[in-house]
Amino acid sequence: MVRSFLIKKEVDIYYNYFFVAMFFIDIYRAFKFAWQSFWRNFWLSIVTITIISLALISVSLLLSFNLITANVLDIVQARTEIYIDLTDQAKTAQIDFLVNELNRVPDIKEVVYVTPDQTLERFKATYQDNELVIQSLESLGTNPFTGSLRIKVQEIDQFPVLLEEISKPEYSEILEIDNAEFYQARDLITSISSYSDKIEGFGFGISIFFILISVIVVFNTIQMGIYSHREEIGIMKLVGASNWFVRAPFLIEGVLYSVVAILIVLILFYPIAALIQPHLDNFLGEYTLDLVQSINQNIWLVLALEIGIAMFITVVSSFLATRRYLKV
Repeated sequence: MVRSFLIKKEVDIYYNYFFVAMFFIDIYRAFKFAWQSFWRNFWLSIVTITIISLALISVSLLLSFNLITANVLDIVQARTEIYIDLTDQAKTAQIDFLVNELNRVPDIKEVVYVTPDQTLERFKATYQDNELVIQSLESLGTNPFTGSLRIKVQEIDQFPVLLEEISKPEYSEILEIDNAEFYQARDLITSISSYSDKIEGFGFGISIFFILISVIVVFNTIQMGIYSHREEIGIMKLVGASNWFVRAPFLIEGVLYSVVAILIVLILFYPIAALIQPHLDNFLGEYTLDLVQSINQNIWLVLALEIGIAMFITVVSSFLATRRYLKV
């Protein structure tokens, strides 16, 4: 009886080893089948990978644009200070009164009086590389600037509140609100918001278009693979192969398309970012943003999104194709 128990236990152990070995053999065969199918339809595989890559690039660029917009708004918000010139008629008592009044406005963070000499030094620092401007300034022999107010707001969207406050009639004799710097800051924010909405909508549409095209292309590619292996599939089903064993090679083939497409996107993404950088610098002007560095800081988010979308495209397409044409 003890001997029978030991024999049964030994058989169970060997059976478990056999089961594990067969499992890995099945996985190996599935990968081998997928690899052969990939190379057998090489040009079709290239087309499929190209379409998936375009979908991933469009999604990655859309995500990058959202990150750029967020970073630019953070940069602008960190520099939400403007200088508003004072008129020649402004008196010290009026300036002090105005500073105190503006500091009491909840949406205004800080108001500081800047003397004419400080304004002159700031102007020289701004145009230090422009010799013509500096020479013209020195030829005057006197300081042409009046004092100014340096004003900081709490948030970038509160500029209209500031404009309304300083446009009050009682301040007209003190402030020169026809200030280029003020309107430049306001216009930049308006431009960013406007371009952000338009590009985001366009990018979203392009991304959805390429994703749908990718699903169709992968679906047809897998269908072609099923057709070219129809005899092998018939034999496998005839000898009792499981549904998973028949479907697995095509699912793996779809994943293989995703992996290659992701690698291509990662290789091309940084050169594309480098090409975009000069145009981004021209648009932002004095506000600088390193696009590559911004991508590096969010690389795991970009990579996770690419993997998720690529797997969705290929796995869903492969599953639908095998379900329809293999009847499993």
